[in-house]
Parts: sequence; C-alpha cells; structure tokens
Amino acid sequence: MVSSGASIPASPLEVQATVLVPLTGQSGYAVTGELRGFTGGGFGGAYVGAGIGIGNLAANGSTGTVLTVLAGKSIAPHISIEARIFQGLQATGSTDGFLGLRFSL
Repeated sequence: MVSSGASIPASPLEVQATVLVPLTGQSGYAVTGELRGFTGGGFGGAYVGAGIGIGNLAANGSTGTVLTVLAGKSIAPHISIEARIFQGLQATGSTDGFLGLRFSL
C-alpha cells in the first residue's frame, strides 16, 4: 500500500490517494481517493478517514467500486500505525484489510 500525504494531516482535513497492490496472486488491487481528518491527541495526534475508488477485490476478479475506512495514530516523528479496511462493492466483492506502519517524509 502506498499513500500520499503526511503521517499526520497538517490541517484539520487532508485529501490523499492510496494504491493497494497484492503481495500474492490471491488478492486484487485498489486505487482510492480519501479524506482524512485530524482528531487530536498526544504526540502528533490521531486521524480517521474514508474514501472511494476502483479496484478488483471481487472473488471473480471483476473491477468495480471500492470503499475504504481508515484510522491511525502517530507513534514517532514521520511514523504512524494505521488500520484500514477496503470493501469491494461488486456482487462478489470481498474485504481486504491492512494493519501496519505508515512512513512519511
């Protein structure tokens, strides 16, 4: 997964783009545009967001609309821990998730 934008949004709301690529042949890709919001908190704060895009997360490999929700918390300068869920809206759409570190410059 590759995202634009800082580890913590610099302003209360930030627009970003994310690309999810498969590590194995058993999952699909997604490209989403997202809106993240800063929620405050200690050491750089936390954020939540949601987005919409296109991808092939369906069991049959068809391409369609993908929704995503995300939340993260800064744990060090330029590093946050982030959780996300991607949901394909096709009839055979599946759910993919991500839990990991987000690095930014």
